[in-house]
Amino acid sequence: METVHQKNARVFKALCDPRRLAILELLRTGEKCACVLTGQLGMGQSAVSYHMKILCESGIVVGRQEGKWTHYSLSAAGSAAAAALLRHLTTPAPAQKDGRGCGGEPCLSGGGARTDGPLNHVYGGNQIMADRTQLFVFTGFLGSGKTTVLLRLLESLRDKRVGVIQNEFGKLSIDGDILRSGDIQMVEINRGSIFCSCLRLSFVRALTEMAAQKFDYLFVESSGLGDPSNVEEILKASAALCGDAYEFKGAICLVDAVNFFDQLGDLETVYRQLKHCHLAVLTKVDLVDEARIRQLEEKIREINPVCEIRTSANGDLDLSFLREDLMRYRWAEGEETTNSQETKPKTLFMNFEGEVELAQLERFLHRLQDDLYRAKGFFRLSGRGWSQIDLVGRRIDVKPCPEKELSELVFISRIGPGIIKKILPAWEEEVGLPMRLKN
Repeated sequence: METVHQKNARVFKALCDPRRLAILELLRTGEKCACVLTGQLGMGQSAVSYHMKILCESGIVVGRQEGKWTHYSLSAAGSAAAAALLRHLTTPAPAQKDGRGCGGEPCLSGGGARTDGPLNHVYGGNQIMADRTQLFVFTGFLGSGKTTVLLRLLESLRDKRVGVIQNEFGKLSIDGDILRSGDIQMVEINRGSIFCSCLRLSFVRALTEMAAQKFDYLFVESSGLGDPSNVEEILKASAALCGDAYEFKGAICLVDAVNFFDQLGDLETVYRQLKHCHLAVLTKVDLVDEARIRQLEEKIREINPVCEIRTSANGDLDLSFLREDLMRYRWAEGEETTNSQETKPKTLFMNFEGEVELAQLERFLHRLQDDLYRAKGFFRLSGRGWSQIDLVGRRIDVKPCPEKELSELVFISRIGPGIIKKILPAWEEEVGLPMRLKN
């Protein structure tokens, strides 16, 4: 059953956003149709609907349906109740000698709960300890730059205790190899999405095991194909096993400024990652112009009207979000993830023991690019040595990497098992050397 405090909190939620305050100012002059509010506020219809839902739930605003449009107005009774609530909460109650206020409940400033020592907050009678691990979840479609940004983040937090849960969709842990170092405690969960029923239990188990490490920060890098719609449900499941070990600080979605519009039409996953994020970061903005950035921001606002939006070039990211309350940008309610065994794309990996010319490898990958979501791995290139290879969209990035035992590539297919019939002749015609292709 909903408590009185939970009901009252709706009023303050309604008043804590500048866009909702602007709506209330408009409604002071009389009833407004949703179509009028959309035009006057410069918001999309979905954003206006979201804000009106919160205002109506608070009781301050009421709506009535007329045809296909809803008309909104201030509620006299609801507004009066909100004003009375504010007066009540800001009027000091008479203090008692035993440190108890009205109703005999302990006062936070009296002889009841202490506000010094290790306590960070006191809320609803539960003590929230300051030493909880700050938990961030990174999402973003394949090739959006999650691993690059996370590497920069880990470098900046060298003096902190940091853990990473790294999720690869394929069998090989390419990104895990990049992130792994002696200073970072890391758990890898591969061959699927951590939000899918096939790996959800593994994710909960990893969260539970990592909780015992008492990290300052835990970063979860989800697969590029991960749909995080159910992340809060999973965190609640882990809390049943490890208690109040984590403070969920938010989901951060990386948006590939170069390839996003092509990706958005490909899979529901891309839409869901944005819908359920609290901070959207446009990556690779050094590769696009200002007009493109404005278009991207407008599209993000259509999908998620409230999340914070920032930009990143060359993997650099303003780290002020570590100290912010990103959860105030929570918008969408949790829902069932689209990740399942049935929707899981086909992945293959290739081993190769020799070395090839970069031009040969590029021709091979360009022949496959339209049928792949992503290809990535490590290859020994003639005259260049060991190199990290990334195919995202139509762009192939190559950069030096540490020596490996053998060359490996992971392929994530758009066309299911049919990709096998494309890989084999393309490799034979462009490279022509022995290799092994495996599931």
